[in-house]
Amino acid sequence: MAFKTSAGRAEVVRRAHRLTPLERALFIVADGRQDFAGLLAALGRAAGGDIKAAAALSRLIELGLLDIERPAQVASAGRKSLALARLYLIESVERALRGQTDALKPLLRDATDEAGVRRALLACEKALLDAGAARQASLIRARCLELLP
Repeated sequence: MAFKTSAGRAEVVRRAHRLTPLERALFIVADGRQDFAGLLAALGRAAGGDIKAAAALSRLIELGLLDIERPAQVASAGRKSLALARLYLIESVERALRGQTDALKPLLRDATDEAGVRRALLACEKALLDAGAARQASLIRARCLELLP
């Protein structure tokens, strides 16, 4: 299972590393629930023999953005926390809007308390609705609210 490290979660907001499009795509879909084949399938790529994807995954691991073993503390089901809700919101909106989140980044970055996460959620939901992604907006909203303590 590939999951984002703490440095990886910071990279979601900061974008300090210049990731290639393939690295960025792998990085975004890495959620700790899928193995490498699952990540490739999520990107619509063949599961076996993809040398470029394997190299991209290796680089993400070398940079310390991803790891391939899921830590026990993240594996607990039903876990609720402000940090998890914020991270989920950042990653899911980034994926849903295909990286077109520049206007939302300051709001997401400043969401450090429950009220801030709720404000960011409303702004993200509006952006998704404006982009014609009503179903995704609804799913993201429901899951984010589930993660809030």
